[in-house]
Amino acid sequence: MVFEEIVLNNFGIYKGSHSIQLTPPTSQKTIILLGGLNGSGKTTLLDALQLTLYGKFAKCSSRGNINYFDYLRRMINHHADPTQGASLELQFKHFKESEEQFIRIRRFWYVSGKSVKETIEVKRNGVLDTILTERWHEYVEEFIPARISSLFFFDGEKIEAFADTSKASELFKTGIYALLGLDIVDRLDNDLGMVERKRKKQLQSQQASATLLRLEEEMKQLEKEDTALVEQKTDAVDRLAQLNAEQEQFNNAYRREGGELFDQRTAIEAQLEAARKKLSQVEAQLRDIAATETPLMLVRDFLRETEKQALREHEAKRNREMHDELEKRDTALLQLLKKQAVKSTALSAVKTFIQADQQQREQSIETECYLNIEAKAFAPLQDNFLSQIQNSANTLIAQTEEFIEEINQCEQQLAGIPDPERLEGITAQLKTIKEDITQTKVEIESIEQQYARICHRIERKNTELKHAYETEAQEQFAHEVTHRVLKHAQKVHRTLEKFKQAMTKKHIRHLESLILEGFQQLIRKEDFINRLEIDPDSYTLTLYTPTHETLYPENLSAGERQLLAVSILWGLSRASGRPLPAIIDTPLSRLDGQHRNNLVDNYFPEASHQVILLSTDEEINQKYYSHLKPAIGREYHIAYETKQQSSVIKPGYFFK
Repeated sequence: MVFEEIVLNNFGIYKGSHSIQLTPPTSQKTIILLGGLNGSGKTTLLDALQLTLYGKFAKCSSRGNINYFDYLRRMINHHADPTQGASLELQFKHFKESEEQFIRIRRFWYVSGKSVKETIEVKRNGVLDTILTERWHEYVEEFIPARISSLFFFDGEKIEAFADTSKASELFKTGIYALLGLDIVDRLDNDLGMVERKRKKQLQSQQASATLLRLEEEMKQLEKEDTALVEQKTDAVDRLAQLNAEQEQFNNAYRREGGELFDQRTAIEAQLEAARKKLSQVEAQLRDIAATETPLMLVRDFLRETEKQALREHEAKRNREMHDELEKRDTALLQLLKKQAVKSTALSAVKTFIQADQQQREQSIETECYLNIEAKAFAPLQDNFLSQIQNSANTLIAQTEEFIEEINQCEQQLAGIPDPERLEGITAQLKTIKEDITQTKVEIESIEQQYARICHRIERKNTELKHAYETEAQEQFAHEVTHRVLKHAQKVHRTLEKFKQAMTKKHIRHLESLILEGFQQLIRKEDFINRLEIDPDSYTLTLYTPTHETLYPENLSAGERQLLAVSILWGLSRASGRPLPAIIDTPLSRLDGQHRNNLVDNYFPEASHQVILLSTDEEINQKYYSHLKPAIGREYHIAYETKQQSSVIKPGYFFK
């Protein structure tokens, strides 16, 4: 794994957005050096890495016992708007199944009222991965398990404490169990204990046989009730069939006596009354049209001749009024034609036309005028109007005949209705039978409902019985299995314990060699320590001189204890087999000059494929800076700028 970039926005002492590139440029230049005075924000960077990766599980230096969301609220820059919030982004690359993947995590939080809202977003190869986002707290354990993060992210001021006998023992136990997978053996042992307890409870609670007997008795009772209901329904169905037959006999007798016609008496009387009303309405309509235009149908031809006479009289009057003027016009027209020397043939034709027109007018003028009626008076009396009157009259006459026929039929039916006294006996018997049929149907319906309920109960009981039979068989089998499990459980416990001890001893031997190798490389004292042992039971650390003298960590000097602590962390990280970056805050704290030289020359360039150092100018000074320079890939200077009210990260170390 390689950290490529971290971005801080309004986080802690950093106001606004600040980005740091962390990728080593080459495999030889593995150190990323960040320099800053105390209080400038170096430790805040280490906390930012922890918080981005682990969220509420992060081991941040300034959190203590503060509630997680209170801590987030506190880490929003004091000069920033709390409602705008703060954010952290971290991008790293790693290999999974021989494929290089780029992961970018972004945490963002802001103040909303009295609460703090937090969101997380995880992208894989530049694409938002919703599954990775939702379950990041689980996935991060694949990259950098939180329980071993202190082996890779540590504070140099506190590192000496790891050389203390009690703390080193706890560190060894945690590291060996977590890194080498021995905690799985303990979990397996605990799970086995839980299995034993469950099996013992199963032996104490086997009641399948008693339950089975009870269910079988209940099933027998239900089957009896089912049989009784079937018999009741059969009797009721037979009785209903007999009643239906008797009802059919009385219905036939009722029809023979005219009962059906008697039942229709009210309807026939209503029909008769309705027909009489309709007939009266149609007769009134006939009287209305007879009193208006209908009589004109009798003189239809006379009306046409009268209309023609009116037209002739109108033409005669018009010709009388125009006769004298037309004669003057004709005379003037002939004179004009003569003056114009019109051809004789044309003039002759005009004279012939004028003479014919004069004769026609004279005949019209002689017409006798005795009507003195305008021709437009006959406009409403045309043939289509008279035809409409005729059609209306015909329709009303046809309706009259239909209603008269209907009245006659109703009167005949009423005359044939029998006397009610003849039907009283049959009617009473039919009423009684109908009541019996209704009651029998209700009885059958009730029986069917009861039968359905019984069938449902039987079905459920069959299911319970089936389950009970299966449970009894399972309990018998489980009883046998439980005895076998309990018998072999103790053997498994002992086997697991032996396995754990054997694995612990095996890996402790490997870890001892790695720690000793690292310590000898750092201490640079010949013939000082040539053997190192870790007790597999107590996890206490013991050192031995070449003369086989015992030397405990507390007998070492402060600087030697710190180098031993670094060797322990270095050995554990190498034993883990995980290619993770090493991040060290205050790397040379409390060390004398010789021991500082050893760390600078022998540890920092070799600690990991990516080493991030957070140092003051008094730790990595000009001397050590020149020693580390060949291995430094990137360097930054962190300083607080009063005008910007923020720490600022610039390229270059103190002495560049």
